[in-house]
Amino acid sequence: MTHVLLDRAAATPHDTNNSDDVAASRHDINSTSHAVDRMLTIAVFSQKGGAGKSTLAVHLAVAASVSMKVVLIDADPQATVATWAADRAKHSPFVARAESSTIEQLLASARDEGYDLAIIDCPPHAAPGTAALLRSADHVVIPAQPTMPDLTATARSVALARAAGKQFSFVVNRAPSRAPEVSQAIEALRTGAPVAPVVIGDRRAFSRALTDGLAVTEFASSTSKAATEINGYWQWLYAQIRREQWQRQQAVA
Repeated sequence: MTHVLLDRAAATPHDTNNSDDVAASRHDINSTSHAVDRMLTIAVFSQKGGAGKSTLAVHLAVAASVSMKVVLIDADPQATVATWAADRAKHSPFVARAESSTIEQLLASARDEGYDLAIIDCPPHAAPGTAALLRSADHVVIPAQPTMPDLTATARSVALARAAGKQFSFVVNRAPSRAPEVSQAIEALRTGAPVAPVVIGDRRAFSRALTDGLAVTEFASSTSKAATEINGYWQWLYAQIRREQWQRQQAVA
């Protein structure tokens, strides 16, 4: 089911079929450090086409929805996320379409409805309104394939994230198995920002799951490499964002 929220009357996300289950299962992934006290917003953004931005956003949102109330926002004109949601039988995560002009209104409605997490699939390239989408986030995820063109393009993504005043991190995505370029990419990216220690492989399970309206953590065994990578990456990303928030709090204390 696709939920399109573009005006005030339709801008309050709700999912009555799933809210009780989410509330019952919700827990702090990093409870020993920092509790969830407000909605987190993550923007997934890449200046380079083919980095797997939309696919990563879907798999992250579903992994997080196991323990959090999640809204997945499709702000990409290509509407990959909305197309996926149209073929999906499950109602979680909640999927909404938005533009830069409506993003703040949508996020405010999600906060009012008690959502824990919003993930924004941003447009590729520096499309009009991209800066506003990045400013609305707590953290920007920049996926990159381990290739020279992708690594070069991260400089433009970083410039936009910095201009928006947001902290960001990299994740090596669609990586070939046991290729030396992967470790080289990690080393190159590490000079600019935190890099996820979990590498997301170039696995057919990721695309096959989307075809069925699923995420890989629903499509494949929980012990599969693809599911393990997504779950491991989400755990790291969540802890990284909480660490950043704690550091900001300490800096102003």
